[in-house]
Amino acid sequence: MKKILSVVTLLAALSGAASAYQTGALTPYDMQPVYSVEGLYGITKGNETPDTYGGRLSFSMYSDAASELRHQFSLSVAGLWGSDTYDVYGYGIDVDVQMIPVTVGYTANIEITDELLFTVGAKAGYAFATVDVGPFSFDADGFTYSVGAGFKYMCSDAVYLQVGYEYSDTKMGGDWDMDYSQHIISVGVGCQF
Repeated sequence: MKKILSVVTLLAALSGAASAYQTGALTPYDMQPVYSVEGLYGITKGNETPDTYGGRLSFSMYSDAASELRHQFSLSVAGLWGSDTYDVYGYGIDVDVQMIPVTVGYTANIEITDELLFTVGAKAGYAFATVDVGPFSFDADGFTYSVGAGFKYMCSDAVYLQVGYEYSDTKMGGDWDMDYSQHIISVGVGCQF
């Protein structure tokens, strides 16, 4: 009986704490949670590595105050894949790249109009990567960072569309030692809860 009473008391306390944090209770001056999804296309800086494509999921804390400068801190996970065939001494060699960058970042949102914002920001983190060259597979994990800018259009108080450009560089290590630099075009949508 004591165990049941303890569990009921704990559940009641947790439900009270959960109801105390209601997203509707936040004021515009509080940091707002925002979830976003983006489509990515990465154009590599050289001809020796394939372009990549994929997506990115982000969780951000966003200052929504009526201000010309709004701050946004994010945690992001992306998946990027690329494949190409290269001619080496008359032989076609397939090169495949798979990357999962996990990054934290900061974005400054500068108000142009009530609905349109100019964004500039940076991200840094770690990329889990594999490079396949023909039948051989190489571990290529390493530090990654990106800097970029773009535009964000506020469709409503809670939903925005964004388009942007980033310069990204991954310091691939392990079995595959090289800098993997890309120009990334991103298009996405975010929703504030």
